[in-house]
Amino acid sequence: MRRIARAFLRRCRVSEPVAGLVVLAVSELVTNAVVHGEGEVVLRITVGVDVVRASVTDHNPAPAVLKEAGPDGESGRGIRLVDAISDAWESSGEETWCEFQDARAAA
Repeated sequence: MRRIARAFLRRCRVSEPVAGLVVLAVSELVTNAVVHGEGEVVLRITVGVDVVRASVTDHNPAPAVLKEAGPDGESGRGIRLVDAISDAWESSGEETWCEFQDARAAA
């Protein structure tokens, strides 16, 4: 999904710095859905005039939450990373999304 996301963002002329962040978030959200979700995992990326939104859905009704991973923990950092790199994010249970501002319209 990272390769597909990167190709789509390049085609939409999303700036490289923003595209890199979106691809990283996609990796974390999809991994979270595969590990903690249920059923089919669906990725949607929408590109607006100045915002890129990545949304991942599965069939688990429990929302994604920020966790504190221990120093030796092998998991528990994905949503915290999405929180740190995105301009906004939320989880309603079956859907977790994040948004990134992109100033390519000014270029």
